[in-house]
Amino acid sequence: METTIDTFEAQVRAIVEQRHLLGHPFYVAWTNGELTLDQLRQYAGQYMHHVLAEPTYLSAVHSNTPHFASDGHSDLTARQTILQNLVDEELGPKNHPGLWKQFAAALGVSEEELAATAAMPATRRLIETFTELCRNRSHYVGLAALHAFESQVPAIAAVKIEGLRRFYGIADARAVEFFSVHEVADVWHSAAEWRLIERAADTPEKQAEVLAATRAACDALWSFLDGVYVA
Repeated sequence: METTIDTFEAQVRAIVEQRHLLGHPFYVAWTNGELTLDQLRQYAGQYMHHVLAEPTYLSAVHSNTPHFASDGHSDLTARQTILQNLVDEELGPKNHPGLWKQFAAALGVSEEELAATAAMPATRRLIETFTELCRNRSHYVGLAALHAFESQVPAIAAVKIEGLRRFYGIADARAVEFFSVHEVADVWHSAAEWRLIERAADTPEKQAEVLAATRAACDALWSFLDGVYVA
């Protein structure tokens, strides 16, 4: 039986909810103020690798996305949507690696220390997983990986901001700007990604690929936090 769009979306949401990062012990500890500053600093160094890699995930998906024929014309809106997300990530003075450096600085981690932080095995696996899904698979598979991540970010960002303010005395707008930006931007990004997935994953086989990519991305993100928390 062919999977309907409503059922397909519900399946994707169920996978994400099952592995939602707000349920991970690391973020639960963040929410409750139970992490030490050293743990937050280590997290900042490891997560920087993912922040730096995310634009490459987007550029890979953009490169893999075809134009679609529409009324006899080439429809470039899918690639343009992905490009806008990439621009948001990497361009201008408010680029997201720069915003992450502001957060790290509030924790007492310098830009030089960030640059010198070696990626742990779980961090490398996270980047390898997203790179494989975004670069070496069909564009809707890469979009599924991005959606699995970005659909969680707004809720996570809100919790992080509150935890930093309440338990760690970090409330300066610049210090939490990475999170406040993503609390808003990733609502739009994840919704746009889902619209493109719906458009492209129009067979049961393609939808199965999307579900598998969603699981793989969620598992890699969860394992990344495992690596940070137990180190």
